Amino acid sequence: MWSVLGPSPMKRAENPWGTSKTSRLRAMKKLLTISLLFSALVLFAFGALGEAQVVITVNGERIQSGARVVSRGGTLYVAVEDLFRDIGGVAYYSPIMNKANLKFGKTSWVLSLDKGVAITDNREVPLEGKVFVENNKLYLSLPLLAELFGFRISTRTQETPTPEAPQLAPSPRAGAPILSGVRFSSYNEEMRTRITFDFQGSVPPFTSQIDRERNTVTILFRNCSLGNVASPIAVNDPRVGTITLEEKNGQVEANIAFRGAIQVREGKLNGGNPRAYFDLRSLVEVTEEVPPSPVTSPSPKPSPSPRPSPTPAFSPTPSPSFEVINRNVVVLDPGHGGNDPGCVHNGYQEKTIVLEIAKRVRDILRARGYEVYMTREDDTYPTLDDRYRLANSKNPFAFVSIHCNASPNPKASGIEVFVGGTKPRGEGALDVAQRENAPFLAEQTTFSENLEKLNSIYTSAYYLKSREASAKLGDLVVQRVASQTGLTARGVKEAPLVVLGHMFYPACLVEVGFLSNPGEAKKLASPSFQDRIARGIADAIEAFAKSPELAKLLGG
Repeated sequence: MWSVLGPSPMKRAENPWGTSKTSRLRAMKKLLTISLLFSALVLFAFGALGEAQVVITVNGERIQSGARVVSRGGTLYVAVEDLFRDIGGVAYYSPIMNKANLKFGKTSWVLSLDKGVAITDNREVPLEGKVFVENNKLYLSLPLLAELFGFRISTRTQETPTPEAPQLAPSPRAGAPILSGVRFSSYNEEMRTRITFDFQGSVPPFTSQIDRERNTVTILFRNCSLGNVASPIAVNDPRVGTITLEEKNGQVEANIAFRGAIQVREGKLNGGNPRAYFDLRSLVEVTEEVPPSPVTSPSPKPSPSPRPSPTPAFSPTPSPSFEVINRNVVVLDPGHGGNDPGCVHNGYQEKTIVLEIAKRVRDILRARGYEVYMTREDDTYPTLDDRYRLANSKNPFAFVSIHCNASPNPKASGIEVFVGGTKPRGEGALDVAQRENAPFLAEQTTFSENLEKLNSIYTSAYYLKSREASAKLGDLVVQRVASQTGLTARGVKEAPLVVLGHMFYPACLVEVGFLSNPGEAKKLASPSFQDRIARGIADAIEAFAKSPELAKLLGG
């Protein structure tokens, strides 16, 4: 039996493409159009997730991030390094080691992607189906992040502005809240600015979005009106430029223009003095003159709520005087050691090679009359504090930390030197900073404190005074080693390296070559090539001892 949609049994079935060439072409065009429309809808749906923002709630405060969010199999994943940058955590993914280190507050995890497990203390969490890598970015599922760190996580989709209709905007309902004042307080010791919005009535519903392309935080207070508040409001501290306010379509839009890399925390308080507040905290300190802290804007009818006293986030470590520098003392720091092998490529371990080079530098300098100390003389692992204590107890005129480099590109080669700074500057600087800082994540008792202090030290007047001398030392190392070995001179770069953060004298970190390059790795393991590297470093240190930059630092 034939269905009513089927062809008659007595007739030949019709060709669905038509009998003529024109009919077939027309049918194919229709199918192509439908296919393209379907594809566009799919791309639109997935692209919209890229505009979503993750909102993490920690201890009752909401922290926003503009990190990319994608959907796979009905589960949302976020680019974890970008997320942790925004919320003030530490995340480092090494495609070479196939591992990731995550730290937020006092909680740390090591994600072993090759073994498919996340590890902390005596606890393990399986990773199957919860992580993936795309374009060298590590993505973690939102449920996994919640499980590892106890976050409450939600997402917001950024709103696309729609053209205003050519009619009067609707008025807020009777008795709706009124934005009556805007205050700000700058807490420069904490690298934080608080923006407070005061309301008559109650705090209205609001949403906020971070636009890192335009460096703005946009807040929409719904169903409220704007009172007698001047706009724009000039803040002009290291984190915030101006605040603008505009009432439209029955809501008030506030735009906060920020500077640099920040995280945003928001909250609200009702009661007798209803207000919403936004804390913008720098992830790196901005070096510029700022007004005395705290400063409050002249907003009409200021709310009588008490203003918190600024509390320093840490007790600054006293800086020694440059007068105690001993122009005859050098400290060498062979990187890694013990259970931390550093880079492992082409059958070689970084810790072994750099120790051999450091010993050769030590012997050359001692033969020339210098007093030389090393943070390790054998295959042991000195903690971060061990390295700090030894170096700063000897008052050296030069501290040189010796390492080997690595890159996903096996052709990368050459020598480069890093001095400390708040931001990675130079090709590969971010990767080097993340890789060299990663081992110290395990040092729970010292790392979090040092992480908090790092940016402040790198922007202190004391450090900035010695930075010129450190850059000169680094430049001499690059040039002299390149001359001795024929290695490509990749220059002096800047990165927030924790091992240099508490060195109160001229200091640099040298990456003597790439173990990830098979040919260069073989050279670095050669005793004769190590001799040439050591002569270059020793020559650079001796030239630095006689340099005008060091003389200027010492006031002579």
